[in-house]
Amino acid sequence: MKFDETTIRILVRKDYGECFDFYTEKIGLTAVWGDRNGPYTSFAVSSEASPCFAIFAGNAMPMFQGYEQPNTRMQPDTIAAVIPTKDLDGDYLRLKEAGVLFLGEPQYIESWGMRCTYFRDPEGNLFELNDASNV
Repeated sequence: MKFDETTIRILVRKDYGECFDFYTEKIGLTAVWGDRNGPYTSFAVSSEASPCFAIFAGNAMPMFQGYEQPNTRMQPDTIAAVIPTKDLDGDYLRLKEAGVLFLGEPQYIESWGMRCTYFRDPEGNLFELNDASNV
């Protein structure tokens, strides 16, 4: 396995275009393959960088034989995508001004030995933004 080359891929169940706009306009990623219409878009931190993140239309998952959509109304938090930053306060303010809704302000978690904050994308997926200088 090449775990060090892992890409996070979000399965979009609600509004693909809204998610695309969130990641490009609010988070600031660059779409390097695909577009707002889906069903797949990969993103990078710049047009010259390798893809690091992707979204995929959940209703297209049956392309993979054997896949069945779980029968649930609410997805529990079972994974959090972690985004390290060297400027937690600056990135928090930039994203907040862009309209990202955070669960709370950045805080120091003593037992973790770091500062972090959390936000969700339009699909409800959980993201942690943490102070990479303390990790």
